[in-house]
Amino acid sequence: MKAALLVLLSTFAVHASTIAYNDPAAQGTQIFPGNLALLFHVNDPITVTSLGVFNANGSGTIAGTIQVAIWNTDLNIQVTPTVTFHGSYTPAGFGFDVFQSIAPIILGIGNYEVDAVGFNSLDLNGNKQTGSSTGTTLNSGGGVLTFTAAAFDNSTSLDGPTSCIGCLTGPANINQFDAGTFTFTGAPEPGAFTACAFGLIALSVMARRTVRGRRSA
Repeated sequence: MKAALLVLLSTFAVHASTIAYNDPAAQGTQIFPGNLALLFHVNDPITVTSLGVFNANGSGTIAGTIQVAIWNTDLNIQVTPTVTFHGSYTPAGFGFDVFQSIAPIILGIGNYEVDAVGFNSLDLNGNKQTGSSTGTTLNSGGGVLTFTAAAFDNSTSLDGPTSCIGCLTGPANINQFDAGTFTFTGAPEPGAFTACAFGLIALSVMARRTVRGRRSA
């Protein structure tokens, strides 16, 4: 029965979290307080589990205030909560990103961007046009994402920019900025939670019957 329980619970750990934009060392080259966004297309639904931001010095400390969110660019709407970074976090990925978990959000097939705003003299962003060597490393999760472009604007409020006048041309612009990032898994299969719930109920009934059988023996 313990083995059966482990099998049921493992159905929720089949997909390990993937960092979509993983920032390497030596990329912090710019102080840009406006919006910096990286655009992507979701080919198969994904579940976003955390939002992250580039941490140029690798200390895990965000000295200023940087905000991150994901926008649906087809509908021009924000689809995740805004996550505010300020203070100390545990570095992740290559050691130059920090993350905060969010309530899991499923992104359906469509076009999106991860947007970050608030970089400053103590929290540099990366930009391949200002000396960053490689830009962020991309991970499509086996093809569920297609990375498409970059965007920015000069507003200091999070707003989901859509243009990139003067940016690098494709495909170099798909990882032009070291700024916002996120982790994701595959979306749960329809009925997976229901099936697991019924399985746990069945195991509970079996356990009760076993205990009653032992008492009457």
